[in-house]
Parts: sequence; C-alpha cells; structure tokens
Amino acid sequence: MLKVISIKKEYSGFKALDDVSLTVDTKERLSIRGESGCGKSTLLMIIAGLTEADSGQILKDGKELPAVPHKRGISMVFQDATLWNHMTVKENILFASMIKDKKKRNEEAEKLAEAFGIESMLDRYPTQISGGQAKRVAIARALAAEREILLLDEPFSNLDKDWREKTLIKTKELTEGKCAVILVTHNNEEAELFCDRHLTMEEGKFVE
Repeated sequence: MLKVISIKKEYSGFKALDDVSLTVDTKERLSIRGESGCGKSTLLMIIAGLTEADSGQILKDGKELPAVPHKRGISMVFQDATLWNHMTVKENILFASMIKDKKKRNEEAEKLAEAFGIESMLDRYPTQISGGQAKRVAIARALAAEREILLLDEPFSNLDKDWREKTLIKTKELTEGKCAVILVTHNNEEAELFCDRHLTMEEGKFVE
C-alpha cells in the first residue's frame, strides 16, 4: 500500500500541492484527472523521489520511502519519453530490468517490443525513431523494470488515435494484477478505460 500524507509543495509562492493526501492499495489502478498545471505531475514526481516535497510523508507498506529514487520500487513514464540517446531501443527497454540472464533479457526486450509494435527498431537509437515510437519504448522500459508501483504521466500523449488505443489496451493487459498504477491524464476516456478509481485535482488539491 502507498500512502501520501499531507504533501505540500510551493514554487516561488505558488502552491503546486496544498496539503495533499492519498492512499493507493496494492495492485489498485487509480487515475488522477485535471487540467494542466493543477499539480498532477508534481505529485508523481514527488512520489517517485525526483522532486522533494516541502512537507509531508510518503509511506509504502507503512515505511517511509528511501530518498534514493531507484530504491523506491517505483517506475515512471514521463510526459516526454526521456530515453537515453546513447543507448539503443533494446538497451533502453532493459535499462532497469532485474533479469540477469542474457538470453532471458533479450527475450523480454523482444516480447515487450512486439507488444508495442517496435520490434523492428530494437537496434536503432532514439534519434532514429519518431516521438510516438519513443513513447512506446518508454512504456516498455517501465514495464520491464517490474516495480511494485507504476506512475504514468500522460503516457499515451504523442500517439495517433490508433496507436493510443492499442498502447492503452496493451499496457493495461500487461500491468493488471501485477502492480499498483497511478495514471495522470486530462483525458476522461483514457481514465475510464484504464482505471477502477478516479480522483480529480484542481489548484493543488483533490476535489469531489
């Protein structure tokens, strides 16, 4: 279980998050909806350990999360793909994978690449693929990490209508029953298709 307790964050006097609390059960699928700038992405960044809150706590299974992001048991897909340009698509997918056996690692990369329609691009570099393809690589990379919590920040943006639907369905299929998911989106249809519980954020707070 993930528990966010009274998180506050300000930027130059602007309240990005105003006393936000949240509980996410193990393997629950939660969407956070709201307009751009309401605090959704800031909350995910703080949960991931990539931004520091001004005050508050984040607990996982009753224990405070480690300060070091990669020790939190969390993977994240950002609004931008944020791939490593010096690594191939395959290397990016396997970057955080816990699989040690080389053959199994390659099989995992190929399986995920096929699932997201990027199997012909494994040996290419991020600069050699489109923005939509890079986004699918980023999702495959997050799934390969097999963490207990998956944070998705507008993961299906930059995808055309056809690939948006295919990628959403495949991501849901590959994560269901395996991890807790928090999906940040302003797209109500995506939220309803992907998640079981929904929250709305306005001006740094959850609203009814």
